[in-house]
Amino acid sequence: MQGSNDEVQAFARLIEGSDNTVVFTGAGISTASGIPDFRGKDGLWKKVNPMDVFSYSAFKRDPAKFYRFYRDRLIPLFGAKPNYAHIALAELESMGMLRGVITQNIDGLHSKAGTRNLLEIHGTMQHATCQRCSRRIDIDTLWKMLDEKEIPYCDCGGVYKIDVVLFEEPLPQDVWSEAVAWARECKLLIVIGSSLQVVPAAEIPWIAYESGAKVVIVNLSPTYMDAHAELVIREGAPDVMRRVLEQLKRRG
Repeated sequence: MQGSNDEVQAFARLIEGSDNTVVFTGAGISTASGIPDFRGKDGLWKKVNPMDVFSYSAFKRDPAKFYRFYRDRLIPLFGAKPNYAHIALAELESMGMLRGVITQNIDGLHSKAGTRNLLEIHGTMQHATCQRCSRRIDIDTLWKMLDEKEIPYCDCGGVYKIDVVLFEEPLPQDVWSEAVAWARECKLLIVIGSSLQVVPAAEIPWIAYESGAKVVIVNLSPTYMDAHAELVIREGAPDVMRRVLEQLKRRG
């Protein structure tokens, strides 16, 4: 379903009228890049129990099994490229119309698109850290290690863990605290591609709303914030953001 021109124009006006806009993104912004929504109708977590393969206890118990799953299911995602929604957000930031992006995603596509002010509250698959000495390596180095052995050991004897927040792990406190601060300070909070079911991340739009911000939702399925939103658009993110950016450029 395509959002109406009135909705797109209203969206553009809300961005124009805000001097502090923050975007909150979820898996739905990346599906057009070929990355599946793990919690969706046909998502990966419908087929396997994430606690068995993507929890911290699973990683500690059997890192070889963890990395077999990681290689088979997640490595192919690294060929994904940013879609127009990612690119449009980076453009809005460069135009001075966006403070930054808070994302639940670990795919790194916002960075690839050029977003500079980015809070990855669930971490990223772009690097890994030794659990013993805290040495960090980039993802290419991790790939090479996994090509040679099942478990990526550091020189100190510790095991490297990808820098994503696994099930059972807390969010990185410094990143989370900054995300909350952004939510409290913004005048407009735009949710793109999130069903707002994963907590505590899903609290960000509510924090913004309670702090006086207007909220816009761009998502194909309903969210708990819909009743409180200034505008809800049930359409895929790339087309919405393309049309909104075109509107803003014409007006500018």
